[in-house]
Amino acid sequence: MKRLVLSKRRGISEIIGTLMLLAITTIGSFFLANLVQGSGFGSVDPSATQPVSPVYSIRLTGYDTRDSANLSDISSLDNKFDKKLCTMSCAGFANNIPNTSGTDFITVQIKNISTTPVYIKNLQINGVTHILDTQTAGKSFDASADDFSGNYPMNGKFSIVSSGGLVQKSTNQLSDDEEVTLIVKLSKDIGSDISLSKPIQVLVNFGSVRSAEFVILSGETR
Repeated sequence: MKRLVLSKRRGISEIIGTLMLLAITTIGSFFLANLVQGSGFGSVDPSATQPVSPVYSIRLTGYDTRDSANLSDISSLDNKFDKKLCTMSCAGFANNIPNTSGTDFITVQIKNISTTPVYIKNLQINGVTHILDTQTAGKSFDASADDFSGNYPMNGKFSIVSSGGLVQKSTNQLSDDEEVTLIVKLSKDIGSDISLSKPIQVLVNFGSVRSAEFVILSGETR
């Protein structure tokens, strides 16, 4: 009689153990799927018109946010020397160059480290969206004087130049392994001027499930 009871208990224990293993496997698979999706790997938006790239396709390789001249060694890319990056307080003449009371510039250098092209759709600087200035396409960058025909991007917009070049690209596409400099003219809609040595949040939207996010410091170059 005792042997029969022990046999029944052992059988029940084995069934319970099997069910627990199945439950743990199911929960683990669900957790892993969410982790992979959150990382940007393998995540695809079924409504996307272009392939969705992982967040880690974009690498920050440098930036220049100085209150100085020749940002990123680009001639005429100058900010006004006033110990800040002017945004809201330059709203009245926002599209002028900084030395004539326009908003200041910053540069952000990025590299496509994936094996497929990516497309820079827009940037967010401290929560304010900046779009590509299509008027700059194919024109050599020149911010030596006020100009509204595409020699430099207008406030709240950016242009793209290849590393070491001055001609602003006519497309937002970055080929695989391509490195570029984004020339950003800060928007007058940024809530307050940016003091030096303050963090600047940069989000690069290139069609991924999540934007590539970087934090840089004002008044610095790297």
